[in-house]
Amino acid sequence: MASQTENTDTTYVLDLLCDDDSCSLTTLINDVRFHIIVEPEELRKNSDKTFYYDYLDKISGLREAEQREEEELEIRESQGKTKRARDKDSAVALDDNEEGDDGDQCFGDAVVELRNWILGAFKDIAAVHAPADRTPEESTLHDWYHGPTYFYKLKVSQGCIEPQLLEENKAMTKKIEKLVPRLALPRYIQKMTLPWLNAKDLVVKSETASPEPAHPGEVVTKDGKRLFFKPVDSIQPDSFKREIKHLKQLEELDLDIKVPQLYGLVAFQNSKTEVMGLLLSVIKGATPLTHLFDQSVDPSLRKCWSDKVESYVAQLHEHDIIWGDAKADNFMVDKNDELWIIDFGGSYTEGWVDPELKETIEGDDMGVEKIQNALEDPESNTFDPTNSSTIRPSHARSSSSLFVTEKPRTDSKRKHDGEQNGHDNDTYKKRSLKAS
Repeated sequence: MASQTENTDTTYVLDLLCDDDSCSLTTLINDVRFHIIVEPEELRKNSDKTFYYDYLDKISGLREAEQREEEELEIRESQGKTKRARDKDSAVALDDNEEGDDGDQCFGDAVVELRNWILGAFKDIAAVHAPADRTPEESTLHDWYHGPTYFYKLKVSQGCIEPQLLEENKAMTKKIEKLVPRLALPRYIQKMTLPWLNAKDLVVKSETASPEPAHPGEVVTKDGKRLFFKPVDSIQPDSFKREIKHLKQLEELDLDIKVPQLYGLVAFQNSKTEVMGLLLSVIKGATPLTHLFDQSVDPSLRKCWSDKVESYVAQLHEHDIIWGDAKADNFMVDKNDELWIIDFGGSYTEGWVDPELKETIEGDDMGVEKIQNALEDPESNTFDPTNSSTIRPSHARSSSSLFVTEKPRTDSKRKHDGEQNGHDNDTYKKRSLKAS
């Protein structure tokens, strides 16, 4: 379940879809799932058009920002330059000039503005049906994805927005079903000696907002074993296959590298050909390395991690394994200050690796160099951005060399709390890599 504190809502955005001028937001508020539909014609029916025009302003801002971002990305890619990028595992990518020279709103801010407008209109319903002090119910992995969803449409009545509860139908149910991770596996993976676990036999113990969309994190098997659930991304099937291949390869090689063990696969329903995700061993007290780019962190620890970063990747290359997505968020530091390397799905994150060096030894080396520079001298190679509140949806793509990451608390050598593959984006102060 998502962690909760008294009088504080725990809200995850599971999906935000815009179609023409209409949009829908699927959200998990204090472990209750809602699907909120916004149609401009419904807002327009009232004589007071304030909400109608306010909503259209948000949609228009989102479209314009998205178009600007796509145009800027095309220009940067054609020039072979990177100015700003979205890092899907470390929340947000911004630079000093995120709004642009003319003060235009960035895409991430436009998404957040629309999302918050919808959630703000829904807060009274959420307070009644999903209060922050409600006792979370134990949920299996299957229940988490297939639990009840309450459908609402925003309407205006007597000068106020009043969410209207809708009767669920097959079309609505189908929309929620599409959010369930699902991927058909090729035969060579089906033949691997990997356990297949049923989602109904796994109890969810935590959730994580990163990588987006929010999903169950730590789960417990029937026999009490704690594992980390990594859902498939049906949009990037090759990434999932690549990760399985390399994790099995590393298991057989038994190198001097700390890497999560591939425990098994989570079956989609009772299938042995379709999978929901991987089950990995848990890294206890995992903290992304980017969160430790700070002078307050023990220099000897930073030096140790820097040496291991270089050693780990060198060992991979010695055995003809390309890491691919070389960035600091794909290194984790456990509660004993040991460094782990994760994410073998490949691809790249702009700003860490140049696009033309994607999934090459040169690309890995470029990422390693930037990580080592940030560990050696955090003050010279990172900075505190002025805007750290933006959240980009998972479908957004942009480019840069600035990555927002969490700044560690200064009252201890380092912090140990957090999820294996990321943290809540709004919890801590952020740090960014400086442009090289």
